[in-house]
Amino acid sequence: MSFKILRNDITKVHADAIVNTANPMPAVGRGTDTAVYEAAGREKLLAARKEIGVIERGQSAWTPAFNLKKHGVKYIIHTIGVFYQDGNHGEKEILRSCYRTALKAAAELNCKSVAIPLLATGNYRFPKDLALQIAIDEISRFLLEHEVDVLLVVYDKESYKISEKLFDDVEDFLFDNLDGYEVEEEHIQYNGSFNTVIGSFSSERLFESTRAVQLEPDFTEEKKIAPIDIDAFIRTTKDKLNFQNTLMQLIADRKVDNSVIYKKAFIDKKFFSKIISNKDYVPKKHTVMALGLALELPLEEYERFLASAGYAFMPSSKFDLIIKYCVMNHIYNLINVDVILDDHGEECFAPS
Repeated sequence: MSFKILRNDITKVHADAIVNTANPMPAVGRGTDTAVYEAAGREKLLAARKEIGVIERGQSAWTPAFNLKKHGVKYIIHTIGVFYQDGNHGEKEILRSCYRTALKAAAELNCKSVAIPLLATGNYRFPKDLALQIAIDEISRFLLEHEVDVLLVVYDKESYKISEKLFDDVEDFLFDNLDGYEVEEEHIQYNGSFNTVIGSFSSERLFESTRAVQLEPDFTEEKKIAPIDIDAFIRTTKDKLNFQNTLMQLIADRKVDNSVIYKKAFIDKKFFSKIISNKDYVPKKHTVMALGLALELPLEEYERFLASAGYAFMPSSKFDLIIKYCVMNHIYNLINVDVILDDHGEECFAPS
């Protein structure tokens, strides 16, 4: 199972089933509904839709895909959304039901993949951020229980930002951390001019401290170092602090099954078994980062977890800074993280 974001026309997506935002009556609606009818074959799809009759809001029903079979689509799942008024008329509950019933239908049809749009954000005028959070919640819940690939399809490939608020917040964070530079006590950045003050240090202070060290060498008696077995030390330390031990201890601390963690990290059971059974195996950085998010680690603990596999946040990496932003703001759901990465043109955790 996996989750992917596709910026495409849903009628051109290859999946076992596609979800259509349909008219509750057996008639052709506007927007996506019209596009689906035209692509599938208007007359045949309308005849099948009439056999179903009225579909209540929040409910879903399916028909064959007709002409869309050329894209590998077997079924069209029709779900009925709701017009957003003020959020106090059951709109959120109905939209949640749309996702639940549509995804349930895909599972009952034994679909291996289902493509679903960001529901109700068009003609129904649902606030995009609210609609996105509902989609993330329901898709996440579904993926913990079903081995189905879910594709969230967004039509405008070039300019459509899925979450405006998240996009702006992350942009601010990236601007502050990629373009600016804060000097820590032991880190000095050379910028090409020794006369420029960098952080709280100037070049003169730096050279003064260097001269002080050179003029006042340490003449203390050389300490005798007892010989040690380096190989034994390395083996002992590695056994205690290896990545696998760290991962399993963190899972045990949270009192959850392994399956909860590897599913939240978009890792299949076979690969996870390889990770934990081979103490000499170190997975790629993206995999370690995904597991850290699935474990919902606070920043300091997350950094220690990365270090256990030999990794660290790279301050020059946009991807790494986005993950750091997510950890700092307790954004751990990988679907939510992938939305942010995708909005900023970065590779997502979900396999392509």
